[in-house]
Amino acid sequence: MKYQLKYLFLLLFLPLVSRSQPDTISNLTLQNFAQNLSGHEIYVAGTSNSSEPSTTFPDQFKANKGSLFHDELALSAKFYDFLNRFPASDREKLVQRFANYDNYFATVLKEAGLPEDLKYLAPALSAMNPVAADQDKRAGIWQLTHFQGVFNDLEINKLVDERFDTYKSTEAFTTQLKKNIDLFGSTEYAVLAYLSGNTSFRNALAVVGDRASVPSLITYLPDDVNESLAAFQAVTVFLKNVEVTEPAVSGNPDTVFVVQKMHFQQVSKVLDISLKDLQNLNPKYRYSIVPGDEEKSVLLLPAGKGADYLTMQDTIATAFDSTLFEVLAQKVEYPPAPNRQYVGEPVKDLEIEGKTKIKYTIKTGDVLGFIAEDFDVRVADLKYWNNIYNERKIRAGATLDIFVDDENADYYRKRYPEPTAKAATAESTAPTVYPIPESAKKIEHVVKSGESPYVIAKKYQGVTPEAILYWNGISDARKIQIGQKLTIYSIQ
Repeated sequence: MKYQLKYLFLLLFLPLVSRSQPDTISNLTLQNFAQNLSGHEIYVAGTSNSSEPSTTFPDQFKANKGSLFHDELALSAKFYDFLNRFPASDREKLVQRFANYDNYFATVLKEAGLPEDLKYLAPALSAMNPVAADQDKRAGIWQLTHFQGVFNDLEINKLVDERFDTYKSTEAFTTQLKKNIDLFGSTEYAVLAYLSGNTSFRNALAVVGDRASVPSLITYLPDDVNESLAAFQAVTVFLKNVEVTEPAVSGNPDTVFVVQKMHFQQVSKVLDISLKDLQNLNPKYRYSIVPGDEEKSVLLLPAGKGADYLTMQDTIATAFDSTLFEVLAQKVEYPPAPNRQYVGEPVKDLEIEGKTKIKYTIKTGDVLGFIAEDFDVRVADLKYWNNIYNERKIRAGATLDIFVDDENADYYRKRYPEPTAKAATAESTAPTVYPIPESAKKIEHVVKSGESPYVIAKKYQGVTPEAILYWNGISDARKIQIGQKLTIYSIQ
């Protein structure tokens, strides 16, 4: 009941009836898993979307039932078939990768007071590929979001992304799960919130109640949550039913500390270590550059190379010239400062080398911080590109110019398609009508200090800020006054 009351406003973003989950696994999910496993080409042959999934999986699932998610999902057997149709060498690769960290995962989870079976979530999400990244910008073996990483003390910036560090990302994962358990009360709920995002999970709880079963919750969560859980169940059975060989890692790597900016190529040349080995040992350094110039940075080397590094570090530091660090110099240089223009006037004809301009339409509730995070840019850049002098005055429906790296332009165009000229014209000429729902109850709301239409709408089910303005004949949201009485039609 507490979630139904506390998060009632979140129903604005939910359908009023549950969705039926698809009966096949999306090709994107299958391809991402296969690509993470192979490390290069996308595996296409032998997909698992046949109408007749494995007949042996249900019995194996019951026999290997662990501590989490006891209800078999419809897609789990299909994902299990998908795993078994990989070439033997690829299946062995998955088993071997997992074996390298099996004991470590078990120890960390036990110390955190979490079920050991959670260790199978990593291979299910990323095929144990430490540099796995998906289209939603989740990264690492645990597929952490940017916020999940930052809020759990991981360093994420242009040069370093510790989500790609297996050990640190595992610590961040366990910390996030414990936070979710504190919020939602159970490990299964914590995992669902981890996969869907806490807001989406709260939305689902607001509909079905805080003691709902996992199957009923899944119908209100994004489809990829269902697919991830199916992969988790399938991978758990798969790995519990194969013979795990000895870990392939031979000897622990040496750890050295770098106190000045250094490129992997410098280390590779002097110590005769392959560049690929350095990258595999240190995937968190996104451009093969160890920062080291602000505070000492950790660098992992093949076993036995640590002493050589200490002996030769001066030679390593001067091994190449500064062109290796050009990525650090790719800063956007702007024309004259925006305060030299008229306030509110767009920055004229701005072009940035290596960047593509994307048009983004502001939605209700958007703030510049979240928009900047989604496009991987700075708030200061957004304000400059659009001559925004007061970010509190951005409004829904307006467009922002956002400059993204050329190689990411297609991704953002697909994710945020620009409205066609015809649609934009129709939108601007035809006023939107907000009819009163048949089941709605008429409520008189008295405006209090600090309330805006957006704040008020959050208090009532099925109500939007735009509808409040329409029902009360208000054209400018800034003109509502404290003590003013507003008519609101809330769904019961």
